Amino acid sequence: MLAILPLALLVTTALAVYILRYLPRGTGYAWLTAVLMALITWGGVLALNWYEPQELVITPWRPFDPENADAIRLGWDSIAWMYAFSLISAELAVLMTAAARLRLNSNPATWAANLFIAAAGIAAVLAQTPLALLLAWVILDVLDLLVVMRLSSGWKYTSSGVMAFVVRTISSFMLISALAIQRVDGGPLTFDTMLPQASLLVFLSIGLRLGLLPLNTPYSEDIPLQRGLISFIRLAAHTAGLAALARFPQTGVPAAWQLPLYIVTVFAILHGSVMWLTARNEIQGRPYWLLVLSGLSFICVLQGQPLASLAWGLVMVTSGMGLFLYSARTRGLIFLPLLGALALTGLPFTPAASGWAGLVTIPLNMGELIIILSIAMLLVGYVRHGTRLAEDFNELDGWVRGIYPFGLVLVVLSGWLAAVFGLPGGINARQWLPAILTTALAATIGVISWWFASGGMAFLSANTWPVKLLRGAGQFLAQSHRLSWFYDFLWLIYRGLRQLVRFATVLFEGEGGMMWAFVLLALLITLLSGRGVF
Repeated sequence: MLAILPLALLVTTALAVYILRYLPRGTGYAWLTAVLMALITWGGVLALNWYEPQELVITPWRPFDPENADAIRLGWDSIAWMYAFSLISAELAVLMTAAARLRLNSNPATWAANLFIAAAGIAAVLAQTPLALLLAWVILDVLDLLVVMRLSSGWKYTSSGVMAFVVRTISSFMLISALAIQRVDGGPLTFDTMLPQASLLVFLSIGLRLGLLPLNTPYSEDIPLQRGLISFIRLAAHTAGLAALARFPQTGVPAAWQLPLYIVTVFAILHGSVMWLTARNEIQGRPYWLLVLSGLSFICVLQGQPLASLAWGLVMVTSGMGLFLYSARTRGLIFLPLLGALALTGLPFTPAASGWAGLVTIPLNMGELIIILSIAMLLVGYVRHGTRLAEDFNELDGWVRGIYPFGLVLVVLSGWLAAVFGLPGGINARQWLPAILTTALAATIGVISWWFASGGMAFLSANTWPVKLLRGAGQFLAQSHRLSWFYDFLWLIYRGLRQLVRFATVLFEGEGGMMWAFVLLALLITLLSGRGVF
């Protein structure tokens, strides 16, 4: 049971925080309880790196033929620990910086939701079997939909949440199909014993969930004024897919599919990096940050280096959350986005250094050059968003100014800490040439932008011609391989069902509702009688 102790702590704390909100001065007690318990959980997860508990196996869970049922196992291997530690670090940072967002709908209800999502996200990365992963996916998807519907003030954001839920539900059904195919030909499905057809379905289901196959970003217009809760649930949802990618065998993707999937993923990465670079701010660019880093992890698996994907997933969570929470700014905290950008470069002895092994080989081909260009644009966009003007740090209350920087420092430094203890081989200097090329290219883009405008990165402001050109190119790349017609078709079905339910509600709740009920009952009896039921 030690394997799920962090999950139990998070769920119990979430319930306590939600109840404390009703007490006098409940907001303060709720925040203090959430931070202290999250800090205890953070320390406990860190300790699990040196003490791996026995995995939890739920068996027998099926009343018929229990011995041959697909296993439900949760365990703390190196992959699970690294992603779980990054998630709990991001959660703790959200809570520690929450006081700076009290006027932006940060309250005990959202803190409790954060804790529930953290528990579900950690359960997903602990999943050692596809069936356990499927259950965690469903929980995360339902939580995501509930949060969006609860916080949305307009139909635009609710519709995005519904579409995202539909896409992820299709992804879950693809995973169920993989379970069924494996069951017919090879017994229970595990990450080590996947048949080619089943492994392809699992891989495509993860790609669909990450927004890569086909390219889809349903949250391109996300809920405003939500840096903490929404950022965390987006990161948790993507991490649930990346942890499964890291467990893929080196030959898990059929050879005939590797090149087409590689080409599609490279173009998705290029599109995401352009949109991230030209976004107005880091919150508008958040879906593209997730898209690019997920795509890099995807490439690592296609190249037969699944463990290399851990580095990019780690940077996605820690450097990403460090930037998304950085709302109140001052010169004294400028080192935080710079430290996050340094982790992204992949230079020797940085968290992303080991990730290059899954992306490039020498000599470089065209796809690898595009990847290097994309990471350079991602890096320039990170620095641009991290150094722009925002809220004044000095306007915060004194005690908030004392705790707020610690949350940001914790999540950024946790990325380096997880890289040292969690990545295979730690941080190393094996792949230095692509990192240097990427950094030099990013510096060149930054210098050119500074040269053309005295405002520095103002050259990349939203209304300049380079930004319009880059954004147009990114949208063209997106439309070239996005199955928008498929999502429009799904949306048409949803609207049709909604209108049908609305019509039936008006019909049966009106004055003639009883009459229509008898008419339908008579029709049903007639149909059944014609088939010989009566």
